[in-house]
Amino acid sequence: MSVDFYVAVPAANWPTAEAVQRCMTERAYPVDVKRFPSFDARQAVTDGALVTVDGNTEAYLEGALFSSVSGREDVELVNQRLANASAQFRVSPTDAVISMHVRSPAEMRAASYVIAGLIVCFHGYGFEPQGNGHGRDDFAKTLIDGASALKGL
Repeated sequence: MSVDFYVAVPAANWPTAEAVQRCMTERAYPVDVKRFPSFDARQAVTDGALVTVDGNTEAYLEGALFSSVSGREDVELVNQRLANASAQFRVSPTDAVISMHVRSPAEMRAASYVIAGLIVCFHGYGFEPQGNGHGRDDFAKTLIDGASALKGL
């Protein structure tokens, strides 16, 4: 099993690790942020995120964080897929985009909470190309519901 996710967040809103942790805590999401990428408009950051989910399971969220301008090919692909899914949203030149590639239930659970947090707390827009799921608050709720179903796997 592997699933890819993308989240576009206005670059001016890109959060620090501390802000992401605050978001997780305020929403009672069971995630502790150990490492979270810092946005750099000049180059892609490829060290992903490292979190603990459910207090004891470490999950590495492999991915890249890049400006929509520097990741033009990825952004064009995401925008085309969003158009094919009848989404009104398009990644804009002022967005930071993070991709996450997850392979295990623990990574999926952790990524679902982190992505939901980026959407809800930092005005992000999420997209999952495998099932063409996308959106803001409704998509975040779907992710949280799915994460709950994965608990204990």
